[in-house]
Amino acid sequence: MNASEALARVPKADLHVHQEATRYLDLVLAEREGREPYDWAAWRRELAAAVPPGKERLQRIGSMQPVPLDHDADEELFVARFAALMRDHAAAGAHYVEIRCGGEIVTRDGFMTLFRRAEAQVRTEFPLLHAEALAIVIQAGQDPARADGFADDCVRAAAEGLAGIDFLYAPYDTEADWTHMYRLAERFADAGLGITAHAGELSTANIAAAARMPGLTRIGHGVHAATDPDLMRLLVDRGVTLECALTCNDFFGVLPELDEHPLLRLVEAGVAVTLATDNPVQLGTTIEREYAFAASLGLSIDQLTGVTRNAVRAAFTSPERKAAILAGLDA
Repeated sequence: MNASEALARVPKADLHVHQEATRYLDLVLAEREGREPYDWAAWRRELAAAVPPGKERLQRIGSMQPVPLDHDADEELFVARFAALMRDHAAAGAHYVEIRCGGEIVTRDGFMTLFRRAEAQVRTEFPLLHAEALAIVIQAGQDPARADGFADDCVRAAAEGLAGIDFLYAPYDTEADWTHMYRLAERFADAGLGITAHAGELSTANIAAAARMPGLTRIGHGVHAATDPDLMRLLVDRGVTLECALTCNDFFGVLPELDEHPLLRLVEAGVAVTLATDNPVQLGTTIEREYAFAASLGLSIDQLTGVTRNAVRAAFTSPERKAAILAGLDA
């Protein structure tokens, strides 16, 4: 068996993928209407030519909406776009995927019922796939009463099967005020929701604050921790898993001070890492390509299998589902 065949056989997991609502709606509608979908490769070329790497380029993520989100009102299309995302992951070898949903998507009436319908459709073709949904909570000077109301909705959604919460905040590249986020995190953790947060994508700022958040077990990105041994020790000591999105880091150029991606450095320091697609439609990637990228950085097949095990252990899903996925890995 050659290296590419061995890599293809490694079961994969993605803990950090955004729903890309209008992007997947465009793909579903394009297939139904017999037209070409939006050209994301051209978008990437134009963005790279016009905007320098770093924060400014990263801020353009989500700037292009190829079709109106109004299509989401159609339950069939709503289910179809989630199924398309899950199917893309399953076809690329994923046994598990967590999908992050922004706005008030998760508080829509019957959201988890529709989400499970999409999962069931995909499992008829890919029975090993399991999927869960996360809500994105944005803290950027938001009115506290409105934030608390949204938190109430998320807690109610937890009773229906919502798996976790992802915190986003501003400022993103310098230290933010985590006071209100800590209070909300305590509520979410008490409701049984898993907690993760974006941090450390552009600088070391907010990594330590995120790691100390009540109930938090994961950080989205966090790659700048590799520049600070104390931060890496903090992550190891607190058992925090990093959700690393290699193509995203590469395209947006968020690691200018490093000659190469620090994934291997994190692994060698004992930090638990997973691999992620982040925004796969916009970035033109799959979870299979992320594992191949990691292999090109020096991770062995055994280490890549370990990455999947990290993901399953850190997953915001039931013990029964974790056991089933781990059994698939063992097989």
